[in-house]
Amino acid sequence: MTTMKRLEAGASIIEVTPQKPMFLYGYPHVERISEGTHDPLYASAMVIDNGESQIGLCAVDIIFISREITEAVRSRVQEITGIPGKNLMISASHTHSGPVVSRDLFYDPVVPEEDPGYTSYLVEKLVQVYTEAFQNRRESSMAITVASGLGVGGNRRSKTAAVDPEVPVIVLKERASGNIFALSTIYCMHPTVLHEDSKLYSADFPGFTRKYIRAALGEKVVLLYHTGPSGNQSPRHFIKSNTLKEAERLGYMLGERIVNQVRQIEPDGFKNWVPLATRQSEVMLPQKTFMPLVSAEQKVTVVKNRLDSMRISSAPAAEIRTTECDWFGAEENRQLAEMAENGKLDQVYQSVLPVEINLISIDETAFIFLPGELFVEYSLRIKAGMAGKNFVASLANGVLMGYIVTEEAEKEGGYEASNSIFPAKAGEVIVQHVLAMK
Repeated sequence: MTTMKRLEAGASIIEVTPQKPMFLYGYPHVERISEGTHDPLYASAMVIDNGESQIGLCAVDIIFISREITEAVRSRVQEITGIPGKNLMISASHTHSGPVVSRDLFYDPVVPEEDPGYTSYLVEKLVQVYTEAFQNRRESSMAITVASGLGVGGNRRSKTAAVDPEVPVIVLKERASGNIFALSTIYCMHPTVLHEDSKLYSADFPGFTRKYIRAALGEKVVLLYHTGPSGNQSPRHFIKSNTLKEAERLGYMLGERIVNQVRQIEPDGFKNWVPLATRQSEVMLPQKTFMPLVSAEQKVTVVKNRLDSMRISSAPAAEIRTTECDWFGAEENRQLAEMAENGKLDQVYQSVLPVEINLISIDETAFIFLPGELFVEYSLRIKAGMAGKNFVASLANGVLMGYIVTEEAEKEGGYEASNSIFPAKAGEVIVQHVLAMK
């Protein structure tokens, strides 16, 4: 007698907001200590089990996830649940209104070391949320749909430059009740509506997306929000102000798009069983050659003078912000050039290489999980080069220091290119490696 295949899935959400004031990480050379909580930071997880394979996805409202945290969580969850650690993904939303858990580099003197107490607390919470998701498994059905994030944000270098507006949504429904209980989504957008004047813990606009979805689909619905390649994506040219009210407007806009798309799924769009597969690989990336320190110091002066001139002439706020970030980048490039000269940068490369790349196949859709802040063009390149539907999440499974920019951005020499420890050709290496994995 043949046993009918069935799908089991579970989800969980748990708060990870620090219980004390901490440094808010994300804006260079700015000392920000939290003064309270506007909206809680959460970790969310889902486990999908088709009887043959098990995979886990986890998204957490934090700026970075370190390799050490990833390894610790994977090891303990595997021990508790039996799910292979390589099948467990952990991504950071990249909110700039949360605590330090892993320093991006060692160039910003105002950024403190991570708090060991909070790091341990976060590991415990991530293990707990994964364990609860595993324990919450029930017979389920699944659908995958795609919403649009167009207009919620865009390219922060230029309003008309490259974007990836596709927002994939994995939808889990309990078969017995027919109720949706979890969504997992990816959007290629920096969550940076809130700037350095905000001193409250917040998930930024994704927190409001979560709030909208729970109000519309049910308070028990768990949302996993993954940030896709968004090194050059932000709400900068699409916002009216850097306020919580504006974060709410954009978050609700995205939430409404997702909810409307989910509600359009026909009953036969849900499947009671889907094939699952995972692939994990590692790749070395080329290292960057930095300009001489004296040239880097000259660049700081040139960019700072340009910024001062723009402020005096009352240039548009978005343009001033772009140049201000370029100044931050020039400062960081100067520090990186010094580290390259004294050999300290070699230690950084040893800590982040090789890069881990993961490919999760769910039914006919591939989800690629990459570390670091890639420019959106690399998301588009992978989509164009890989057969079938595929979507890319970033900032996953360990920090890749700095940005992966395009050749065009590298020549322009703005904030992101100055801040990167990898040359633009590293992006091509990643793309080709991903395409070869399929």
